[in-house]
Amino acid sequence: MERLLKYLVCLQLFLFSGVKAFIYDVCVMRKWNPAYRNYCYFVGLGDFHDKCHSITPLQIKQINDIIYKCPGDTNIIVEDISSKNKEGCRSCANFFIKSKGGILGGFTKKCLANGIRSIENVEYRFCRVASLAPILNNIHKNARSFSSACKIRVDCLKNEIENICRKISSYKDGAVLDAWYEKCIDKVSKCMKSLKWDKAKNLSVADYICCYTKPKNRLNIVKKLLTFDSYLLDTRIIHSMMNNNKNKRNTIVIAGGSHIRNVSRILQRLGFETVYKNKPLFKREYDMKKCLGCHIQPGGFCRKPEPADLKVLENFL
Repeated sequence: MERLLKYLVCLQLFLFSGVKAFIYDVCVMRKWNPAYRNYCYFVGLGDFHDKCHSITPLQIKQINDIIYKCPGDTNIIVEDISSKNKEGCRSCANFFIKSKGGILGGFTKKCLANGIRSIENVEYRFCRVASLAPILNNIHKNARSFSSACKIRVDCLKNEIENICRKISSYKDGAVLDAWYEKCIDKVSKCMKSLKWDKAKNLSVADYICCYTKPKNRLNIVKKLLTFDSYLLDTRIIHSMMNNNKNKRNTIVIAGGSHIRNVSRILQRLGFETVYKNKPLFKREYDMKKCLGCHIQPGGFCRKPEPADLKVLENFL
């Protein structure tokens, strides 16, 4: 526990500006570990992918200043599209994603460059982000105007997911988790069939978008294509925890807020108890340019979270 608390001090410097950062969802859980005669802890920090937040530049400066001080005895799991993942992949068809300005983009590389080895990047959606992100960010433009969307085929997207599904099927983490893994794979497989990827597998992603979507539903379909398999990333986080916690007592996960919530629900089924859970605050945003990637509510607005007050972590220090 003492080591975790020291790590949280460092993490506080990593992510705070004063006592706030654009982590909007915070969850701390624990489970008694007889082998260590102590609790093993899970600290989940839910990131909102908003690169325009005014506090982010200061956070990045703090990360650059403090990162080398962080100890490596606590396992860190991240969702980082701009670094190599645990399998060594970080590109698709020679396209690399350079996510700048946010918390997670390049987080893994920064940790490794500063001697922090106990970090695992579970991201795998490189083909989809490379091909679909330009379309999402320019939804009213012709999809064929983006090089990555033209050069990456639907078959690449399909194979990317199927390869991860095969890996997850090979996990042996006990009856409860194995059954959950299969349930997640089944949901994703059914959704893939509905997308008609088998029929369109030889099309470029750009041609697929032009042929299978219309301007009025394009945004929703592109968002679905980017997120419909989010269950798989949840399974990778849990699997990493189950394996790494054999040698490390504590885990910090920094990922999208939905992943933190899903993972905490599964951990509860595995006997973890919640020590702390904040209640995220949301505000209405009517500027559609600031709602990119968010669900648009009836009335023409989206709901965006406010940064969480992380001062509560001092209770564990």
